[in-house]
Amino acid sequence: MGKKSKKHKRMFRPPLSTLDKSIYWLGLLLSFIGILLLGLCFEDITGVIAFQDPSVVAYSSHASFLFVLPLLAYVEISAAVFCITALEEKKPIFGNRKVRYGKEPWSKDCFPLFDARRKKIFVKPSEKRFRRSMTRVWCIGLLICLLLAPFSFWGRDCLTQNDSIISYNALNQATAYTTEAFSHLTIQAKYVSGYRTASYWKYQITIKTDGGFFTFSNRDFDWREPNSKERALQKMLEIKALFMPDEITIKGAHNIEKVADYLGLNDEQKQLLQKLFE
Repeated sequence: MGKKSKKHKRMFRPPLSTLDKSIYWLGLLLSFIGILLLGLCFEDITGVIAFQDPSVVAYSSHASFLFVLPLLAYVEISAAVFCITALEEKKPIFGNRKVRYGKEPWSKDCFPLFDARRKKIFVKPSEKRFRRSMTRVWCIGLLICLLLAPFSFWGRDCLTQNDSIISYNALNQATAYTTEAFSHLTIQAKYVSGYRTASYWKYQITIKTDGGFFTFSNRDFDWREPNSKERALQKMLEIKALFMPDEITIKGAHNIEKVADYLGLNDEQKQLLQKLFE
């Protein structure tokens, strides 16, 4: 007589409770919202660092702000993968009162997170080693991202009250450019199509020096200061006065009405803007 084949019963994981599903979906949503908020926090920190110097009237960030992107992506992807995997594998958190965990037809190794029986589940030594290795790899990746992130704070160009420019690299080392190093000025009004933010109008100046080009827009001034709109316009007019007419290029002058309307400038501010583009 041939050996009878043994049929193993297939074990299933019980469905997640509404509460557990909600927690995972909320975690997935917060992982995206949290990253956006974290990105804004990094921007605010850069602003605080720049305006700690009372002589700084405006600043623009370098491309070194990209050093924070690995951390943001790492945290977001890790949180998203964790929540999606938990949903797919039906890992209970608080569990479902209607389910008898560990009993047929449910899998014997499936218990809610806070169930004491979960600690008694047998895990192969090889599986434990694999989990520890993956945890170490993840922690090393997070540490690398955390070490890179601070470099995003420092790279910036600062316009000072005496019209000089101080450029800081990713290590916060400064290089100063006085007005004697200025050779050309470009004044421009333009429309910026936002990718993840709303589109907007702005005006800006670009100063050519022996060390490169430095651009400051109305958005780069400290808007927490009183009369910030007038201060931005007056400072740009002050910079303009440093150049001869043949050293100035004006672009987008036909857009200044749109810029003024978008920024909500009053009549006096509009006159200053008009004078800047003359």
